[in-house]
Amino acid sequence: MTEFLPPEAEGLALALAIGLLLGVERGWQLREEASGKRVAGIRTFALLGLLGGIAGIAVQGPGAWLALVLVGGAVIAMLLGYAADMRIAGNVSATSTLAAVLAIALGAMATTNHMAIASVGAGAATVLLASREVLHRAIRLTSDSDIKALLRLVLVVFVILPLLPDRGMGPYAALNPYRLWTVVAITAAISFIGYGLVRWLGEKRGALLTAAVGSLVSSTAVTVESARRIRDDAAGWEAQAGVAIASLVMLLRSLVLVSLLAPFALVGFARLILPGLLASALCSAILLWLGRRAASGIGAGRPKPPGLGLAFLFATSVALLSLASAFAQAHWGGNSGAILIAVGGIADIDAAIAAVGAMPQGTLGVEAAALALAAPGFFNTTFKLALFVGFAGWRRSMAGAAALALVAVALLVPLLRALL
Repeated sequence: MTEFLPPEAEGLALALAIGLLLGVERGWQLREEASGKRVAGIRTFALLGLLGGIAGIAVQGPGAWLALVLVGGAVIAMLLGYAADMRIAGNVSATSTLAAVLAIALGAMATTNHMAIASVGAGAATVLLASREVLHRAIRLTSDSDIKALLRLVLVVFVILPLLPDRGMGPYAALNPYRLWTVVAITAAISFIGYGLVRWLGEKRGALLTAAVGSLVSSTAVTVESARRIRDDAAGWEAQAGVAIASLVMLLRSLVLVSLLAPFALVGFARLILPGLLASALCSAILLWLGRRAASGIGAGRPKPPGLGLAFLFATSVALLSLASAFAQAHWGGNSGAILIAVGGIADIDAAIAAVGAMPQGTLGVEAAALALAAPGFFNTTFKLALFVGFAGWRRSMAGAAALALVAVALLVPLLRALL
């Protein structure tokens, strides 16, 4: 059917759909206003999107001047209409005006070979426009300390990180400033997002969601964040359960990565980590059950905005591990490829899996590759155990520490059996 349509038809249909989408959202937001009192509704926004699509087609041919006339006239008409509306109603808002201009722009992009960008832009704009009440409520609840925490995150992620060199420096060229600062950025981002989720969803649901989602990026960073909240008396059983959930997600994520990057070792790897996977699932279930039975959390105080202290300590420990791994590579690298990969994955399991996957075929046997892939899970779990107890304190971290210790043992036993 599409072969009988002109090539511009698909883009023009998308332009119309974008206008309708924005129009539905604007119409819903202004549904309380009487008919005829709105400057632009569903039909007007649909026409604006269509007009933008036509302008996008026209600008590519000899009628480029027509596109300028169409767009300029529509924008002027919308500005005059909204200016009159603000003068009569006394409601000062440029949101609908900008949404109308955006409908034209996205419509034009849809017919100028940028359909994917136009679709994403329309979706993002609709979400932002529909989130008015949520965003305004969040602003009302925001404190000075929240803004300071946000500014710290912006400084770490958007100001400092892009300026750092992405190359090895220092002894053995083991210290990469960009990658080390990425550790700080990821930890700080997970901490801030977790803080926001706790404020929004409550202590239990927010903390558990942070553990589950944050572990897709870094289970170690989630463990550090849980330790911070326990240390600050702002967490209950859910923070202890979050540590076990982080290990569970880490092992599941590792299975997926191995299946993609090193499929030849998947069966042996799965066999080695299965006890750890079951142990982490069991610990997660037990700690969640204890959390439901508990009348109140261990601390369960008001959450505090996250700082950067523990993020820096975590990055420092990663730097020391990198130095130790580089030293071992320099002195014993000849016949210890699998061992170096295993130990080097203490702080970054994904890197260890990628290293095995990138090796030339036949460099490691299937059993050696499975060991090299599974061992980082044990080392990383013991590393997280040390961080968790060290940052949160032994007495406060007993439940989470016991879970991590059980998972570590469950990972170690099959590794020892395979080696012996």
